[in-house]
Amino acid sequence: MKVERAPVPAGPPSYLRQSVVVDGMTLNYVSAGSGRPVVLIHGNPGSYEDYTLAVVERLSQSYYVVVFDRPGHGYSERQDSVPATVEVQALIIRDALQKLGLKKPVLVGHSWGGSLVLAAAVAYGKELAGIVLLAPAAYPSVSIEWWSLLPHIPLIGNIVVNTLTPSLGRAMVRKSLKQAYAPQDVQKDYAERSLDLWMKPDHIRACANDERTLGASLTVLSEHYRDIEMPVVIVTGSADRLLKPEEHAYPLHKTIKIQNSLCYRRRDTNFLKPDLMLLFRPSIPSGLPPQ
Repeated sequence: MKVERAPVPAGPPSYLRQSVVVDGMTLNYVSAGSGRPVVLIHGNPGSYEDYTLAVVERLSQSYYVVVFDRPGHGYSERQDSVPATVEVQALIIRDALQKLGLKKPVLVGHSWGGSLVLAAAVAYGKELAGIVLLAPAAYPSVSIEWWSLLPHIPLIGNIVVNTLTPSLGRAMVRKSLKQAYAPQDVQKDYAERSLDLWMKPDHIRACANDERTLGASLTVLSEHYRDIEMPVVIVTGSADRLLKPEEHAYPLHKTIKIQNSLCYRRRDTNFLKPDLMLLFRPSIPSGLPPQ
């Protein structure tokens, strides 16, 4: 295992970036606290900073919190030779957890990250203590934005992305955040940090690939949700227009037929703002076996 520490760019609160190498690929993460491991997975686009503005500080009072940048996002690497579907990324996270010695973690995923957590529950559920799904993308009704097809245009895809990233990236980020926050206003400090982090061509390509391939993966994964046997908490916003709860959270809750499955509905949007993250602590599945 290789661990490299570097200061995170200024901003409250402050954490140290670390890295773990999986199959020659470096994954960035931050960690804090002690106790049962709780692993946070961001959406698409996104980064570990989705959680470090407020969530990690609060959760780390009771748990050992680890937040990854998914492959190709934030400061994590991505290998073009490896198809980085949601199933593959779930296995990459599994390898990272094993290298870090984290046993029986609670996995928490937001939006696309919720899909990854579901993929993990299907693939290696016995290695998890439970899962928390925040506005999860659970079924193949997810929409595909036109820009996600650009990197895959034969011959000229990469040229188009490299040329248009300065304008395309900003427009994509602003539109995504506006949709995610609606009907509330976008948080300006988060928007500025996102623009800085999501403006690289490699990030655009990773985001586009994740968006383009998710539907096919969810078609397969959703056939196995009924077999999930662990504590599951689903948090959804009734005003969410990106991942409508009646298309994702509600049918998922009905499909997972176990006693410990809970579904919380809030009058909020897809983007769970830092002040709403207080939900996390009561949402971490209770009644788990001792470590």
